[in-house]
This record gives sequence, C-alpha cells and structure tokens, in this order.
Amino acid sequence: MGGFGSATTTKRTDLDVPIYWVIAAGVFVFLLAWLLPMVSIGPIGSILVVLFAFFFAVVSAQMCGIIGASNNPVSGMTIASLLFITAILRATGFTAQRGMTASILAGAIVCIAIAVSGDAAQALKVTHIIGGTPKRVEFSMYAGVIFGSVVSGLVLLMLNHTYGMGSQAVPAPQATLMSMVVKGVMTAQLPWILVIIGVAFGVMCALMGLPVLPVALGLYLPIDLSAGILVGGLVRLLVERKFRKTPEEMKLKVEKGVLLASGLVAGDAIMGIVIAILASLSINIAFGSKILPGLTGNPYTAMILYLLLAFWMYRFTVKREKKENG
Repeated sequence: MGGFGSATTTKRTDLDVPIYWVIAAGVFVFLLAWLLPMVSIGPIGSILVVLFAFFFAVVSAQMCGIIGASNNPVSGMTIASLLFITAILRATGFTAQRGMTASILAGAIVCIAIAVSGDAAQALKVTHIIGGTPKRVEFSMYAGVIFGSVVSGLVLLMLNHTYGMGSQAVPAPQATLMSMVVKGVMTAQLPWILVIIGVAFGVMCALMGLPVLPVALGLYLPIDLSAGILVGGLVRLLVERKFRKTPEEMKLKVEKGVLLASGLVAGDAIMGIVIAILASLSINIAFGSKILPGLTGNPYTAMILYLLLAFWMYRFTVKREKKENG
C-alpha cells in the first residue's frame, strides 16, 4: 500500500478517522473544561458542555448538510444551551459573577462546537460529492481548528484592546443578548415577556411563510447592520422578477448573487481586521478627512456609494455570460 502521496493510492470515500478519536476528543474537552484554572466550570458544567455540544452539533451538521451553512442556527442553539446551563449551574451552587462567567465559558464552548460541526458537515458533503477521502479532509479540519482558534483568539484580544468589545465601534449585539440571558437566569430576573414575544414572532413567521432568520436578525441587530440585509433582499427580489419566467436561470442567477454577497461580507470582515491592526499600531489612514472633508465625511456620499454598489451587484448578477463557440 502506498502513502498519501503515492500515485497508486486509491480514493476511499468511506475511510474516516477512527471513532475513538472523537470519543477521546470529547473526554479531553471535558477534562480541560473541568481542570483548567482559567475555565474551571466544574464537573457538572463540563458534563453539560459535552452533552449540549454533542446534541446541538448533530442538529447543526444536519442543517448545514441539507440547507447550507448560511442557515446554521448557531445563535439560537447557543442561547438555548445558555438557558439550561445557567439554570443548572445556578442550582448547583454557581452564583453571582462566578456563575455568570462559568455559564458564558460553557456556552462559548458549545457555540464553537456548533459552528465547527456545521462547517465540517459542509466540507464532508462536498468531499462525498467529488469522491474524496473523508479522513484526509478531517485531518485538515483538525489542523484548521487548532490554527483558527489561535488566530481568532488573537484577533478578539486585539479588537478588545483597540476598541473595547461592546463599544460603539464593536457593538457585539449577540454577545450583549447572551449576557442579558445569563444575567437574567442567574439573578432570577429574566425578562420572560421578551422571550414570549420572540416565540410569538417565530410562530407568526412560520404561519406567514417568512424566513425566521432575517426577521430575528432585524429585531436585535442595529439598524445600520439590518439595512444591508434589506438592500440585499431588494436586489434579490429584482433579480427574481427579471428571471421569473425562466426558473432554472433564476436559480443560477440567485446563486451567483449569493456568492458575490458572501465575498463582500468576507472582504468587509477582513478589511475590518486590517483597519483594527493599523489602529492598534496608531497608523492613521483616514486621508479622506484631510482631502475634501466636506465630501468624504458627508453621509450622503456614503449613501450614494452604497446605492451604486447595490446597482453594480444587480448588473453583475443578471449579466449573461457569453457562450463560447465550438
């Protein structure tokens, strides 16, 4: 038998990492969550982390495998796990600041497991479609998780040092929502009326056939972030109306637009990190404030550029590709 690099090696679409690796990883996470001083959520909290991570990871993997990673309900499942974990930790003696910190740490571990399982399901689905070997992809994902955890931690520390998490520059609305849930459960003052209203909105959306995720995002995200979802939805509506008589072509155009929008979102996030790095190094790149400040600092200028971007997205999406002859 040849190695991974051997030309005689055949692809095995059923070859996975041994299951005892997964079991060992679960035991390892349990021990780290229990024994590491900076985590220290106790044996009960560690068991809850492994339990909720296991069940919600299955849900996330199935959702992403069937629908796609964009519909991975990470926030919803994390908040659900926070409700139960915080309540159980409070009942077992974790109170006040210590209890809230332990609950947030436990919820963070579950949240990461949910997100990683969704990405893993997408990667393994693609691997199956192209006839690849799952074991090789899984090894790559292990390396990616280790490297990504280090880089993500450093980026978060940099953002907190430069702007401060929860500030106007980095509002972190999801973190604010989760902190409200943990504080409410730990102090027995959870605003249940808001939870009931949220459930009612969810039922209403289901009955009206509306996608729950955009509605829920619009309820708690700042208006400047929700505006992007609205504009993107309008662009998609125009694309669908243009190709409503050709459903197959409309599907291709919508997928093209989604891919373009995904690239813009990723590019925006990367540029945000680049700007944060420059700000942490005290490098001022705001040259616009020195050149025509009345124009570059005008909100109408930003609005015009934003509308031009939306128009370009529409034109790029509906553009028909030239078919090559022969």
